[in-house]
Amino acid sequence: MSKTVLARQCFIPRPSRRQISSTSAPRTSTSPQRRNVAAPALSTTYKKFSEIPGPLALPIMRHHAHVLPRIGCFHHTVGLGLLEGLRERYGDLVRLAKGSRSRPVLYIFDPELMREVYESNTTEPPQWIRSPLSEQRKSAGTQCPRQSDETKAIWAGMRTLLKDGALLRNYDRAFDDIATDVTRRLGELRHAENALNEEFGTEIYRWAIETIGVMMFGIRLGCLDGAVHIPTEYNRKPEKTSMDDHIQDLCSLSKRCLTELTPAEQFVRCSLEIANESYLVRSENTLKPESKSFNDALKAIDKHFSLTDDFLLKALHELNNEELRSEQELLNKLRPLERRILPLAADVFLAGVDPLAQTAVSMFYQLSLHAARQQRAHDEVVWAKASKDEGLDIQELPYISSCAKEAMRLYPATGGVVRRSREELLVGGYEVPAGVDIVLAHGVSSKLEKEWGRAKSFIPDRWCSQGWEPLKAARAHPAASMPFGQTCPATGIVSKMLSTLAARILDKYRLEWHGPNPNIVTMGVNKIQPPYYFVLQNSA
Repeated sequence: MSKTVLARQCFIPRPSRRQISSTSAPRTSTSPQRRNVAAPALSTTYKKFSEIPGPLALPIMRHHAHVLPRIGCFHHTVGLGLLEGLRERYGDLVRLAKGSRSRPVLYIFDPELMREVYESNTTEPPQWIRSPLSEQRKSAGTQCPRQSDETKAIWAGMRTLLKDGALLRNYDRAFDDIATDVTRRLGELRHAENALNEEFGTEIYRWAIETIGVMMFGIRLGCLDGAVHIPTEYNRKPEKTSMDDHIQDLCSLSKRCLTELTPAEQFVRCSLEIANESYLVRSENTLKPESKSFNDALKAIDKHFSLTDDFLLKALHELNNEELRSEQELLNKLRPLERRILPLAADVFLAGVDPLAQTAVSMFYQLSLHAARQQRAHDEVVWAKASKDEGLDIQELPYISSCAKEAMRLYPATGGVVRRSREELLVGGYEVPAGVDIVLAHGVSSKLEKEWGRAKSFIPDRWCSQGWEPLKAARAHPAASMPFGQTCPATGIVSKMLSTLAARILDKYRLEWHGPNPNIVTMGVNKIQPPYYFVLQNSA
């Protein structure tokens, strides 16, 4: 799990400064916690790291024995379910000794203890050496290394910019145009009884890449151009049986010759390959450099990097030769860096597309199950359109935005973030030595009953200002729900992307789910496992 969550996060370690953390007093308010400068000196008696509870590491098999079919105590759980099982059995701090990894792991489930780690300034994101991504970055000879001080400063600057409401409003029209295009394409995907065909997942990836491209480069990449794939008796995918579970489902782009695809379609195909094969979580000793899988991953990431470079050059050319458009504001602020933006932009696409697409699918799924909440969201869209026709400036749709936030809380794309301790620190009264991978499990804390109330229910009203007081999101700890971690630059803009998409789709259609409950799997990110049983009914 710790390798999985790392690949989809943008981490920025703070300047090195030793600061020992300890447990804070119980919270008595809903406001962010502040340190008590008048607190008495801390005790010098701490518990050892080995005393933290956790499953025993058995001989030879180590921790693998706990997830074995039938005999393992966690054999029925995977992904977030495994983390929830660990917390239920062992508490808010769970230690795993050196299993198949080269170092111990500490899982943290309590948001206040997570805050201590974030504020300790003694941790940093792990650097996964010998991974395909690291090898590709070294061979590319980029001028802006991924772990340099300049890179960290740029990430911090982008995070600040993408929280600025004035800057975010520059994307209103561009995001709406993209949402309109993908809504049209989804309507064309419908077949018998308005069910969406198997290309639904690919279309959501097209939307995610196009949206992030506009955010980063201020230009349309062209992912939503061209005709949609309509299955016929000649190209329809055959039904799989229980004997075919090992056969991977390929999108239509993967079945076409690469030379037939536009650069944008190649970008979509390459991104899907990286996500479906989990190439970003292949790290340290999980792949040998001489293996075919390693070289396939290297080629895919290198192709992704090359296509990102082409789009960057096009964006810089338009920026220098045309009148500045509102959606180019972010790239304009990064203009002094010129080509040194490239590795950062590539990482934004690699780390952002899959989580954004899967969060959109989760949001659609929840809306399809809750007709009353979907109707309220639709009514808000109708009200906004009528208000604009009357000349009123409607910039926000609060309930639809709440639906997006609730979907991110209930089905976070990542289970948490990983920080590696540079030096000894204290967490919850325990000594944590240097070199420990600390997993801050936000995917579990976002569903803690003590923080949220009716935590496993889809209740967008908890994010509304008029929401019922006992369930208000403001009552939860500030660190309880961080679906993309504390330092991800896109945290402030993801809700806007999702809200714009939901508004356009709910304006024309009603979402329904006609099928069994889906499985949640972890493949790079937490995702609803295909097939998707969405039905898109006309709203009229």
